[in-house]
Amino acid sequence: MQPEVMVLDEPTSFLDPLGAQKIFEVIGDLNRSLGMTVILVEHRLDLAARYANHVVVMDKGAVVLDGDPRTVLGSEKARLLGVGIPKATRLHQILKEDGVNSSEVPVTIEEITKLLRKVLAA
Repeated sequence: MQPEVMVLDEPTSFLDPLGAQKIFEVIGDLNRSLGMTVILVEHRLDLAARYANHVVVMDKGAVVLDGDPRTVLGSEKARLLGVGIPKATRLHQILKEDGVNSSEVPVTIEEITKLLRKVLAA
């Protein structure tokens, strides 16, 4: 059928981490190969941040944050709202508080690993 837009509500709920990863890989492939817009409601932000190109955070039905994943998930407001930001992003926030600066907010384990290697080498 190949719709232009697909809306998914927590497609990874009750899945183990490997199953959730596979679902995100399929969703990412649909987006890239078919140009399909995917609107996804998800609480697994560690995974979602890797694939998303836009994030909207809502609180009590109102949009409170809206933008690219690095800006939204790296914001102080997201942390204060209790948004389950990716662990890599939270670690970056802690490093930043300790004076470590980087040009880009990491959202994946691979990105934070690269930053940590730079910090440890310095």
